[in-house]
Amino acid sequence: MPPAVRIALLRPLARRHPHRYGPRLAEALVTRSQQVKVSARSVPGRTAAAAEAVTLRRRLEAEQPGSHRVGLARALVAQAAVPDDRTVAAALAQCEEAIGYVEDATDRAALLVLAEARRLAATYLYQSGEVRDALRLAQRARSTWDRLVPRTVAERMRSALTLSVIGDCQAALQRHEEALAAREEAMALYRRTPLLRQARWLPAGLPIAIGLVESLAAVGRLDEAVDLAAETRTELRFLARVRLRPELVRPRLGRVSTTLARCRLALDDPAEARRAAEEAVDHWRSALADGSSQDRGGLGDALLVLAEVTRGTGRGDEAAEQLAEAVDVVRGADDDLLARALTELVVVRVAEGDGPAVQELLAELVDLCRRHHERLPEVWRPRLAVALSLTCAMPGFDWPSAPAAGATPPRVPPATEGTVPAETLQAAQAAGREAVELGRLLAGADPRYRNLLSGCLFGLARMVHLGGDPRGSAELLDECVAIRRELFAEDPAKHRLSLTEALSDLGNRRHAVDRSDEALDAYRECVDLLRADPQQVDQATLLTPLRNLMRVLWRLDRKAEANHVWDEIRAVEESVGTAGPDPA
Repeated sequence: MPPAVRIALLRPLARRHPHRYGPRLAEALVTRSQQVKVSARSVPGRTAAAAEAVTLRRRLEAEQPGSHRVGLARALVAQAAVPDDRTVAAALAQCEEAIGYVEDATDRAALLVLAEARRLAATYLYQSGEVRDALRLAQRARSTWDRLVPRTVAERMRSALTLSVIGDCQAALQRHEEALAAREEAMALYRRTPLLRQARWLPAGLPIAIGLVESLAAVGRLDEAVDLAAETRTELRFLARVRLRPELVRPRLGRVSTTLARCRLALDDPAEARRAAEEAVDHWRSALADGSSQDRGGLGDALLVLAEVTRGTGRGDEAAEQLAEAVDVVRGADDDLLARALTELVVVRVAEGDGPAVQELLAELVDLCRRHHERLPEVWRPRLAVALSLTCAMPGFDWPSAPAAGATPPRVPPATEGTVPAETLQAAQAAGREAVELGRLLAGADPRYRNLLSGCLFGLARMVHLGGDPRGSAELLDECVAIRRELFAEDPAKHRLSLTEALSDLGNRRHAVDRSDEALDAYRECVDLLRADPQQVDQATLLTPLRNLMRVLWRLDRKAEANHVWDEIRAVEESVGTAGPDPA
């Protein structure tokens, strides 16, 4: 019997015999509130049914204390689950009240309510930014589902939704492998749903699929991510054509198109990446314009991808405009995306030589990271370290008086010793030392952050040298070189150039304090590394290390070796079309 018919029949009976028929009416109302239909017109009816069920259960519980706690909890969970205009805080309070009624229960009916209440509460905590608390509660909900062993389609799908929340939390904490495992399990449960029943659960299945696409992309399984994204986008486009649930379709089309653009870009297909990114931006703009979504973060994320594609095609000015728009869109709406957008915009402004703009952006980025790094250290501490390291590097450039114009502005030259004001240097070094301490903390807990630490050390070493302390700079570079040697041993192609850069600077510092033998060792190792891979290394990159090597050999009175290196320098200069001064 349809719930609406049952409700109509039970209402007069419940008025006459409330304690006999009231619970039955409440259950029918809860069932009605859980009818998730493709049409958006079902939401007001669900809201009204859930509110009536809660009111009825509260009255019954007041008249018969202790007899209707499970029923009241179930009604509260049903009301919290309806996507109406109530605030997240109000829905979370209802879930917490429901958990309090059934937390100590042992029967199956109460455990079902407890699992769903914990799942919904975790969802709302996640939306509020309390990711750690959300993950703990979602994992407790999963434990409850493991005890219950879902039997029906509805129970399996609610278990899948619990796994989806776990995946969202793990992804937010940058634990991409764990997020992928949870989302794959959730997708497997959704695919077990009979085809004729999947339409009911489509609003749940689509975000599960999109989350899985994002996780596959995050761990590098790009081809699988593209295939699933294309399949999901086809389903969403069908819904868009038949004009069902625009508030559901447009934001999800934007989200899946954004991820598809990232995958295409990683697969070196910039044309398809641009098409997908532009489509994502269009979907998000439409969703925001017609009110079907208030998620400005989605548009900001799509603009970030579009800017990355644009910058890859050499259109730096256009990319800068897209990044600036992304910053404006997400400011005050999504701090995670704001940090990413600010970091990308800093890189573009540095390339343009716009020193004042870079300083302003970095100040905002550092402040943003400081506000969050205690709450989610695994996400925000690396960002804070990067922001502080960039702040440290700022005085190391001789910024032009006005930003450079054009698609390929000239490279900003480095500053020289004695040209940077003492106060500026002290502030930069303080930022650099804080970045190094954060980098050491991160790398000590997770080896993946060794590269971040080496970059912080390298930047601080340059600032210390500009401050007139080559010995202190050399000590920092010793640590940097040791880390980059480890990284080079693991992945030579990726870390060869960064190691040679550190070795070159270390040789310069050793040479500056008259430790020429140690400088020679650093220069020779640098040159040997560059010679070893002519396919990857541009020949012009060899010139400065070779000249450094020649000068230190000359200083050590090893003129025959110096002349041999000079011959190599002349050969490289001829091959790349440059010429330097004669060493004499």
